[in-house]
Amino acid sequence: MAKVRTMKAEEAVSLIKDGDTVVVATFYSVGLALDLVNALAHQGTKNLNIITNDAGIEGVGTGLLIKNEQISELTCSYVGTNAEAERLAAIGKLKVELISQGTLIEKLRATGAGIGAFFTPTGVGTIFEKGKERRMINKRTYILEKAFYPKPKFAFVKAWKADKWGNLVFRGTARNFNPVVATAAEVVIVEAENIVEVGEINPNDVMLPSGFAKILVQSSGKKIRPWLFKEKKVGGVVDDKRIAIAKRAAQELKDGDIVNLGIGIPTMVANYIPSGISVRLQAENGILGVGPAPAPGEEDSDIVDAGGNSVTVMPGGAFFDSAMSFVMIRGGHVDLTILGALEVDQHGNLANWTIPSKRMPGVGGGMELAVGAKRVIVVTEHTTNKGQPKIVERCFLPLTAKGVVDLIITELAVMEPTDKGLVLKELAPGKTLEEVQALTGAKLIVEGDI
Repeated sequence: MAKVRTMKAEEAVSLIKDGDTVVVATFYSVGLALDLVNALAHQGTKNLNIITNDAGIEGVGTGLLIKNEQISELTCSYVGTNAEAERLAAIGKLKVELISQGTLIEKLRATGAGIGAFFTPTGVGTIFEKGKERRMINKRTYILEKAFYPKPKFAFVKAWKADKWGNLVFRGTARNFNPVVATAAEVVIVEAENIVEVGEINPNDVMLPSGFAKILVQSSGKKIRPWLFKEKKVGGVVDDKRIAIAKRAAQELKDGDIVNLGIGIPTMVANYIPSGISVRLQAENGILGVGPAPAPGEEDSDIVDAGGNSVTVMPGGAFFDSAMSFVMIRGGHVDLTILGALEVDQHGNLANWTIPSKRMPGVGGGMELAVGAKRVIVVTEHTTNKGQPKIVERCFLPLTAKGVVDLIITELAVMEPTDKGLVLKELAPGKTLEEVQALTGAKLIVEGDI
């Protein structure tokens, strides 16, 4: 086998021309080939079609390509990390195609594996099934998703270590989309922090074998630390009712559970795990066994959770790529997911990804979590900031998933969607049935003592 070519970043990206398609591996700018992206931004290539997990951080990395208006079409699962991307999409200067995260990684995997299409339960009953074939398999409805065709021309991949044949090793959560993206394009350009001679990587340590990488670029070692941008831009005080919701939700955890926590109130649940209960927290960017935040100054740019927060990993934990993460999620290997909501109705339908004409941050991995986890709990404030019910008779916002919610926990009550309607299970201390019913958009069913 011939050795792959070694180039400087500027030389490698000079192969990319206006209008080309580039797949960029990353998750919240972690595991991003930053030197390659910056070189492409400096080169000024226009009308690019970029396929990537998210829109990155405003003005940095992939976000710089967006700010420079070098991207004509962005295919991703989430743009909510980048306000500029949302703004350009709203005024028609950036075409965005949203795909749920698990479907996106599987489309890339299928592309690299020579599989033309696959059936998935994700998106059934939502606007994402429009125009797609539906099929009943083993008494469950699936929709057909196609691989990317034609195969993307270029891919940017970031590795921790590479040898000169292109055997690759990744580190921590920087693995995320990288191994799969490295299979899914004609010309795979790998930016590696360490380039070593053939034979210096133990075969047991190889995470992606040679045969995929075409070009190697020595990385400068510069990385984006997403939690720093979050600290600058995200503020606010955690109020008592959000704490109360998180504490109550924590009571639903069972010893030994594998649990995925969504962004916002769900993340807070980790602070209130009951004594004597041991759970393993899963993050869809590739961790099982998420631990607490590290001490200041001990953050690791390659180890973050799905919200871009610096974290540690518990003893017995593991890292894996995004494809394996969604095998766990979509395959029913996650015992419990706790998600936020914009709306949830008496039938267990969930809407938590967009408010049309206001915000469309993207679907991320929420659709897969909603359809794949064994149990789905929604935690949310009972009403909007304007006092409108979030617990309703029927969702009016676009659905994330249909009929998936097992339990709803708010600062006022605990409710269970059932075939007969919304059953009231608990009232918060000091609250009355009449008070809660007045703030609920669906009829509450009372069975026995509350």
